[in-house]
Amino acid sequence: MPPRPYLVFVRAGDESLHGRLIAEDGERNWDCCVSWYVPPRPERLAEYYSHGGFNKFDGFLEFWRQRPDPRTYRYLLLLDDDVYLRPGDVSRFFTLCEHYRTYLAQPALRWFTQTTLNALVRNPVCVLRRVSGVEVMAPCFSAAALEALLPTFGMTRSTWGTDLAWSGLIGGRQPIHVVDAIGMDHTRSGGGRPSAFYRKLAEMGVDPHEELRSVERLYPQLRRYRTLSSGHVFRDGLPRAVAPALMWLIERLKFIVRIRKRALLHLRYWRATLTDAFTR
Repeated sequence: MPPRPYLVFVRAGDESLHGRLIAEDGERNWDCCVSWYVPPRPERLAEYYSHGGFNKFDGFLEFWRQRPDPRTYRYLLLLDDDVYLRPGDVSRFFTLCEHYRTYLAQPALRWFTQTTLNALVRNPVCVLRRVSGVEVMAPCFSAAALEALLPTFGMTRSTWGTDLAWSGLIGGRQPIHVVDAIGMDHTRSGGGRPSAFYRKLAEMGVDPHEELRSVERLYPQLRRYRTLSSGHVFRDGLPRAVAPALMWLIERLKFIVRIRKRALLHLRYWRATLTDAFTR
């Protein structure tokens, strides 16, 4: 069997979805590295396993520097463990990245999944949409992008602002894309309470908001994720004359996603508050 050209790196806890992604992609074109942030499980599903590092990017650096196979993958997808792509979609995502020669990209977030950035929500008019940045949840680096951006992986302990630094360093010299043809689900919401990772940051005296502000001060021109005016690939069958207008119409309709998100945030907060009040 020839070597696979792509790598998925998953920063994994007890409820990681990496096993499901592997099982549901029987003809996968990607190797997998599982980087545990909990005591490792006795499993042999992936090609590589590692353990250590404070956050996902620390964990990746530890694996990358000590990896047993020094060959370079053409594309590398760094996933949070609560990200789910439908059967076969990880392989299809890599195929699209290769076909369009993306530099830095990510799968699109499905409508009504857990999200914070409307620009990264799926636009059904596009196969590929050029945007101002991707986020740390599921970035996909070409080999060239990884080499250029690897020094940013240790910028912050919380990882907040790391993705902003990517956009700042690229500076428009290379395109950044959302692959709208492939959707992903962000399956965990936090339930209205800080996760163990954020509780640990608080114990260490690390403020993610301040870390983000420190990166923003380095790149003051980059404050908002947005769809850019050109550089998109539209779906086949759409009239070229109307496709851009349809794309922008969908972008404007994404206010629905933000309204729903705010409502759910309030609901989860009050549910957690009431639960805590009645269980003390």
